[in-house]
Amino acid sequence: MSEAEILTLTYFDKATISGQVPYTKPNGATAFKSGIKVENISCAISKKDVANPNQTDTTNNIQYNSVLFCTPDTPIVSGDDIEVTFENGMKRKYEAGEPFYYTSHLEVPLLRKEKS
Repeated sequence: MSEAEILTLTYFDKATISGQVPYTKPNGATAFKSGIKVENISCAISKKDVANPNQTDTTNNIQYNSVLFCTPDTPIVSGDDIEVTFENGMKRKYEAGEPFYYTSHLEVPLLRKEKS
């Protein structure tokens, strides 16, 4: 069993990644449009560097650093939209930062897209 396969055993969350996907125009040229790249991939989310929220009467700005861990062959680039369904069923939306590639896994910094 490879190191990547072993790490996958620790991924209990699921993610859908959306971004620019290629398609063929009627004239045969390749172009890109927004769409789903992959659905229901196994992943793990780690939260660190918790900061105090900037609270107002109507919203709380969410400020903490999150990292997505997934297999190294996951098609993700900076700016992709990621919807994560956690093991408990809760969903959150993020924007991908620059991925860091390792032979065993992929680490992607995340920016939370919602306010609480």
